[in-house]
Amino acid sequence: MRRPGRFRRVGLVAKVASAEAVGLVRSLDRALSRRNVQTVFDEETAGALGLSSGVSRDRIARRTDLVLVAGGDGTLLSVARGAPTSTPVLGINVGLVGFLAGLSQDEALRRLDEVLAGKFREDPRRRLEVTVAEGPHAGKYRALNDAVLNKEAVGRISAFSVSIGGRPIAVFRGDGVIVATPTGSTAYNLSAGGPILDPSLNAVVVTPICPHTLSQRPLVVPDSTAIGLTVIERGRNDGVHLTLDGQETFRVPVGVGIEVRRSTSAVTLLRPPESDHFQKLVEKLNWGV
Repeated sequence: MRRPGRFRRVGLVAKVASAEAVGLVRSLDRALSRRNVQTVFDEETAGALGLSSGVSRDRIARRTDLVLVAGGDGTLLSVARGAPTSTPVLGINVGLVGFLAGLSQDEALRRLDEVLAGKFREDPRRRLEVTVAEGPHAGKYRALNDAVLNKEAVGRISAFSVSIGGRPIAVFRGDGVIVATPTGSTAYNLSAGGPILDPSLNAVVVTPICPHTLSQRPLVVPDSTAIGLTVIERGRNDGVHLTLDGQETFRVPVGVGIEVRRSTSAVTLLRPPESDHFQKLVEKLNWGV
């Protein structure tokens, strides 16, 4: 729980393709102003509201005490990758599933005072640090959900190698490989046949995508382990891309090493005090139904 009065400068981010999300952010801005809370918009949201100034989306959490995100999970992820642990992020679902959201659209204004009073609980979520060793995109990146190596062309397969803690454990041909956090285990990993991990687990899951063998299956390992990924062969006239949270993506050449490990910082999501992860699995994903 946060102490009352902690949130004096609130960031507002909307899925700008959604008129509902933009309208909700406009209403939240008015409600916060009436409560003498300063608001800051990201550049895209400011533009959608006809305002001339805003900060970049990957920096807004560094300029505020709290970020309210109106949209779907993708909009929240675009903020969460760069958010410091000290700035909570609260998702308001104006999308289809909104698995990461803490509130529905109808609840946003009605429960705003609870949020500002520090009555929502903090839910720290581990992120990944992804290091590309060389090439035009060499550097370090963050992901909250997953890091995915995936081939470009339909109907062709590539070859990948996977190492755990510096030890080679697998070489296989297929469509790609996913490294997912417990948060991301309900995203692409789930669609690819991987397991659902409880968010409190100190683990990641490595899931092959359509492996061309019966022996390659998802593997859950401690998140303290360094996971190495390499493209060792690509299909003819085909490329392989590294994609972070389904949003940041670029081509990875054959032979370039990629290391995935737990980030030193987590992102803090806000949840209503009554929120329950397994109930969300039932409501959002029809788990166990």
